[in-house]
Amino acid sequence: MPSPNQSRGFTLVELMIALTIMSLLSLSLYGTVSLGARSASIGERKSEQARRYRIATDLMVRQLRSAAPLHVVDDKEDEAQPYFIGESERMSFVTAAPQSPNSSGLAVVDYWIDDGVLMMSELPYFAAFSGDMFDSSLDHLVYETALLYDIRAVQFEYRRSDFDTENWSDKWDAVDDETLPAAVAISLKPDGPDGTAWYHEIPIFVGVFNEVTGEQDFRGERR
Repeated sequence: MPSPNQSRGFTLVELMIALTIMSLLSLSLYGTVSLGARSASIGERKSEQARRYRIATDLMVRQLRSAAPLHVVDDKEDEAQPYFIGESERMSFVTAAPQSPNSSGLAVVDYWIDDGVLMMSELPYFAAFSGDMFDSSLDHLVYETALLYDIRAVQFEYRRSDFDTENWSDKWDAVDDETLPAAVAISLKPDGPDGTAWYHEIPIFVGVFNEVTGEQDFRGERR
């Protein structure tokens, strides 16, 4: 029987139990902290993506609504041609709402997707009208920026009549169609479950106006 002056220590079994409990508590605490950090990171990523979506979509809507029925010098024909080139994954037109710094007036804007990134470029209209818009000597005038990341696909569609909501085309050429489309539909699909899908139909005011008045965009503009 131990004397009253002797202190009793931990047994090996008690020490192992204590270490096990501490390990479980540490693992539980680590899991909670890790989950919180991961949730915060996902939340920040979603917030940043939502902010970029808002900026990009506002820009596309503003520039499309300000599309202008003007001519651009064609590098093959070497003459000014009505300009609005629309494809399923690329779109180029003249806008009165340029985005580049210190910009004013008109610009030729181009949207396309490149390796999961929605890109935009702008070239001042005076440069596109006065010469070959694909001339490398004009590269210093081109403003190019990435609008959205983690994009799996983008699709542009075009409608001739604002009153016909069913018939959409995946191509548009102002030279052949002799007018701007009345509306453009943009569909964006994210690359990943955390992304935001976006679909919007944007009326082009010039096209809608011409449809109402019976006029054509490019009629009589050049003699």
